[in-house]
Amino acid sequence: MSHRSIPIQFCFSSDFEDYKECIVNYKNISVLYYQFYASSDHTKVVADGCADIQFCCDEENVSSTVWGSVLAPQSIEFNEGKTYYGIRLSTSVSRRLSFLRYADLINKGISLSGLSDFGNELSEKITQAKSFKERILLTQKWLLDLGFFEPQKMDFIDYSINKILEDRGNLKISDLSEYIGSSERLIRDKFTHAVGMSPKQFCRVVRFQSLIEFIIFNEYKDSFSLSDLTLSSYYDESHLSKEVKCFSGLTPKQFIKETSNIVIKRKTISTSQY
Repeated sequence: MSHRSIPIQFCFSSDFEDYKECIVNYKNISVLYYQFYASSDHTKVVADGCADIQFCCDEENVSSTVWGSVLAPQSIEFNEGKTYYGIRLSTSVSRRLSFLRYADLINKGISLSGLSDFGNELSEKITQAKSFKERILLTQKWLLDLGFFEPQKMDFIDYSINKILEDRGNLKISDLSEYIGSSERLIRDKFTHAVGMSPKQFCRVVRFQSLIEFIIFNEYKDSFSLSDLTLSSYYDESHLSKEVKCFSGLTPKQFIKETSNIVIKRKTISTSQY
């Protein structure tokens, strides 16, 4: 499976302190590792189509949560004054979680510690670790033990996800059907069962994430206009306005103001390990 840029949750950088992240490209998958200090007790997450596994590094209250993608902006509570460490998995990897069905996670989180003993053990080790790097190494071993790095035979859901990503979400389902060589109804039913959202919804999420990426990683962010944003991901300004309002709760101008000052240093490492 080709390596993909992992979607952005800009709120962790804007609302909390000491945010850091690192994408590691392995042989078969890519994983985003991140860490932050929760300087407030909540933040707002947006749709990304990914699973996040977060660990609250509090020795007095060890906990971990598996989060699915939200479909609309949603406020998430955190323990203020604590360090959080997390990993974000691409959509293709998220749907293959061995310990639960990813589609059941849409718009909610489930305690990893409550799923089995391995969740408790890993949470304690992550909490006791002294550095971001040490936590990454511990998580890599856990992912290895769970078989995450084993080659997976691609199915038509993977091909559908990849095609949607390649087209940055600007893809009609009829064109996807022709590309895959299967009926629209079968693709829609199978995709929704596997991913927890329809192909059309996923296209919308991918377009919105492309917009976030365009703003945050654009070196000319101080001078671009609504027209620039529209050309980057949408058909026209009215479509842009509707989608930004749906996924962020803000107008495009408010959204630009909220995200254009965010600086995320996305470190990427490629490894032949696993």
